[in-house]
Parts: sequence; structure tokens; C-alpha cells
Amino acid sequence: MLRSRPVRNSQVRWELDDNGEVVITLELKKDWRAKLLSKLFYIPKRRRISLDEVGSRIWELCDGDHTVRDLIEFLRKRYKLNPKEAEVSLTNYLKQLGKKRLVAFAVPIRKG
Repeated sequence: MLRSRPVRNSQVRWELDDNGEVVITLELKKDWRAKLLSKLFYIPKRRRISLDEVGSRIWELCDGDHTVRDLIEFLRKRYKLNPKEAEVSLTNYLKQLGKKRLVAFAVPIRKG
């Protein structure tokens, strides 16, 4: 897991706000379930998720070039966390992003 490389979903639109923090825009799926639910409930066509400073920095580093281990080291140094705090916080955050399909993980192939 620590050698995997988080990669942002290329289908997700995002931008930086005036504070330099990430705002993710998710479009509503247009499948039959969404159409049915939209007849019963108000469902916005898009949803915006604003990330805080830490989340924004991690999001920007989820570029496929940095490993999970690199991100832990970044958190540890930048926010003066001990290694375990950084690892637990980061892995929980990445799990949330993964469950929402905002990031995927490129896993290195083992040889031999």
C-alpha cells in the first residue's frame, strides 16, 4: 500500500479557489435511478466539495508521481506530525477519496 501511487480520477473537474484550496465539482449521473429519484426529490445537477488546506495539498500530490509513502513524509514534515499520525490520517483520507471514486491507486508490479 505504501508503494502505491494515488492518481486523481481524470473525469473529475477541480479548480483552486481564491485561497488556493481545491474545489471539486461532481456532475449528477444521468442513469435511470438518478432520473427516478429526481422526480421524487430535488437533486442538484452538480455537487461541489471544498477541501481544506491539508486536503488540497494531498489532492494536488495525487498525480501518480508520488507514492503514499511520499505523501506521509510530506505530512510529517509540513505539519510536524509523528510518522504514525501522518500514516493513519493519510490512509483514512485516501480511503475516503477512493470510496468516492475520486482517486485510484497505481500499484507497482512485483517482478519475480
